[in-house]
Amino acid sequence: MKQGPLTIVTGATRGLGQSLVEQLCAQGGHIVSISRRPVDGLAQKAQKAGSELTEILVDLVDAAALQEAAQQLTKTIAGSPARAQCRLIHNAGVVAPIEPANALTDLSVIRTAFDINIAAPIYLTAHFLAATEGCGDRRIMMVSSGAARNPVGSWGVYCATKAAMDQFAKVIEAEGHANTRISSVAPGIIDTGMQAEIRQTPSEKFPSVGRFADMHSKGALTNAADTAKMMLALLENESFGQKCLDDIRDYAK
Repeated sequence: MKQGPLTIVTGATRGLGQSLVEQLCAQGGHIVSISRRPVDGLAQKAQKAGSELTEILVDLVDAAALQEAAQQLTKTIAGSPARAQCRLIHNAGVVAPIEPANALTDLSVIRTAFDINIAAPIYLTAHFLAATEGCGDRRIMMVSSGAARNPVGSWGVYCATKAAMDQFAKVIEAEGHANTRISSVAPGIIDTGMQAEIRQTPSEKFPSVGRFADMHSKGALTNAADTAKMMLALLENESFGQKCLDDIRDYAK
């Protein structure tokens, strides 16, 4: 196995998450992908680069399956030759439901968003911290959003879950876990499937949809691969964790 850290990434099947795991596989070390289905071609990329890949398949909304995945993750960390340096990137997330506050009446959709966006990260972080005790260099990156820090109409659930993610990161920082750095990083507006979903939302549900459509038509969205490159560079930089709440756009050249 090519030398490198143990890096765990959630939500790796598309968009930013896919770019993250593909670039990590090219860099070496042990990559653990946590997603609902395998990432096409990822095993071949890892093998070609001499990296080790473990794919844990789980629906983060399924509590029993998530518990099994956490146990598998714990065993994977314990047996990894790269566990001297451990990384965790919480990337999985959903923007739905996109509705004004008076229309947030589908409880199952609300619960799904909270399960994916914040409950699963809290649960997996607990297992990560327990499994990596004694590790000399632990780093946790939460993929947050500008919506965590600035309200957006019809994104009440998304804003709330991402704000909760920011606050959870601040709690971990305050607890002072040994050899642990953490940062909740807003990645900017990226050209991904989530953005396509946003642009397809009717204006009566999301009055700001025109702004996102304009950004897409004008080529103002950032590329997922470029954003992933910047985020991985930040994760390995010695300054990582100095800002618990961060924004990758502050590092763009």
